[in-house]
Amino acid sequence: MIPAKCWLVLVSLLLAAAPAPVLAQSEADIKAKIKSLQPKDFPTDPLELVVVYPPGGGMDLTARILAKYLEKWAGHKVIVTNKAGGGGMVGHTFLSMQAPNDGHTIGVIASLFWGDGFRRSEGKFDYKSLDPIAFINYDPVTWLVRSDGPFKDKTLKDIAAYAKEKPGELKAAVTSGSSSEFIPEQVEEVSGGQIIKVPFQGGAPSITALLGGHIDVSFGYLPEYKGHLDAGKVQVIGVTNTERSPALPNVPTFNEVFGVKDIVWVAWRYVALPRGVAPERKAWLEAAFNAAMNDPGIEPEYAKTGGIMQTKELANAKAVTAEVERLANLERDFLIKTGRLKP
Repeated sequence: MIPAKCWLVLVSLLLAAAPAPVLAQSEADIKAKIKSLQPKDFPTDPLELVVVYPPGGGMDLTARILAKYLEKWAGHKVIVTNKAGGGGMVGHTFLSMQAPNDGHTIGVIASLFWGDGFRRSEGKFDYKSLDPIAFINYDPVTWLVRSDGPFKDKTLKDIAAYAKEKPGELKAAVTSGSSSEFIPEQVEEVSGGQIIKVPFQGGAPSITALLGGHIDVSFGYLPEYKGHLDAGKVQVIGVTNTERSPALPNVPTFNEVFGVKDIVWVAWRYVALPRGVAPERKAWLEAAFNAAMNDPGIEPEYAKTGGIMQTKELANAKAVTAEVERLANLERDFLIKTGRLKP
């Protein structure tokens, strides 16, 4: 048996030999690092986050939360500008072909425009025309109905059955060239029904139309209708994800309801720059955005809107760029499968 005194000596020696614990960086240290990367001549104007969809939608709310934290960590004024139109074409054309590449103009964009949207550019630009620098979050597309409408208390399966029993009567909102257009087609395929697709510029205007009784089903992201959901005006009937959303745990996925695996559409949101921004400016922006995304306050704010974060897995521009490529290829495969794109 080792005497108690010897145990104390042994423990002391082990503690002395053990590496010192790594302490989390303080806010001052992180800001000092960002400051050390900041070029002397940049930025000279406010940083502009460009959203390619209308105000009030999921992308817009995501950008406005991000702007607040970016301003804190960059120590510089940040503004949000909406360049909506053409289902995203106006904003993406601006970012890819017209925006200055001096680092002041920054796109807040989502994966759901890569395929058919960039195809509509007629080869003038695609997702590779922008340089990803930071991941924000992802949010599954959902279907919702009015709580006082003809489909109140109906399930997704009930609504699909209605589209089969009364073909051409169910009206669902879509945005041309986006996942919201693909979802009703997939529902038609698995249910044998027929759905009228009513075009809108985005989720926010389609939800307004739903509340006004002009359509039966709207697509949307949780931030776009959270207030209406809390007020009991809408009901969510399905989530297009591989698993249920943490923010909507009682809502089934489309795959659960129809016994399939391929109805998976999420807005995978990230920050990207026009090509050609100077490397030192990109490095400073990447550091500032990563600090904003790791701020303790931002995740709870995004959780309230339904945004799911993956900060650890996508901690730098290189990792984000690789994931953009992977997801873009998956979307391309779907477009080829459905005849929208030639191999």
